[in-house]
Amino acid sequence: MIRIRFAGIAVAAAAVCGAAAWTVTGSPSSFAGSPASFVSPSASFAGSPDPVGDVPGAAAQSASPQRREENTSRSGSGARPRPHGAPAPFVQQFAAQPGRARVRPQKSPKTPVKVAPTVDGCDRNYGTQAQCIPLVYPTGVTDHCAWLAAHGFTHIKVVGKDRQKLDADGNGTACG
Repeated sequence: MIRIRFAGIAVAAAAVCGAAAWTVTGSPSSFAGSPASFVSPSASFAGSPDPVGDVPGAAAQSASPQRREENTSRSGSGARPRPHGAPAPFVQQFAAQPGRARVRPQKSPKTPVKVAPTVDGCDRNYGTQAQCIPLVYPTGVTDHCAWLAAHGFTHIKVVGKDRQKLDADGNGTACG
């Protein structure tokens, strides 16, 4: 059991060291050198084959390490990274509506659209535009003024005709 713990600690220590090396050097290479700068010992002998392959100029790059570091990026690809532009927007296929002709907007009407004043169930002859005095009260309600007072409607002005007969004294205030 102790051996397993020591093995786990050793693996964790190796991972921490590797992460620290990666953070310091900027690449996930070991301390022996990065893959781009690695040259095998056989390449230093005259007449030995090129370790990278038949790539012209590879031996010249390994001979001058300062020049190689200037021309390579951190990954060792040899090409400098190009800045990325913003990607083009992806328009979903349904947005194009294939097979449909474009609908042109119609001209706006010259006269306003007429809407019945009681379309929302409110009697606009009483109160302000924000207040809704109902045209039809709930079943069982006999005293409309008591129902309005119970729901917070007090000192309601009569702005039109008194169709519901809420202004009994004719002073311009419903239920007053």
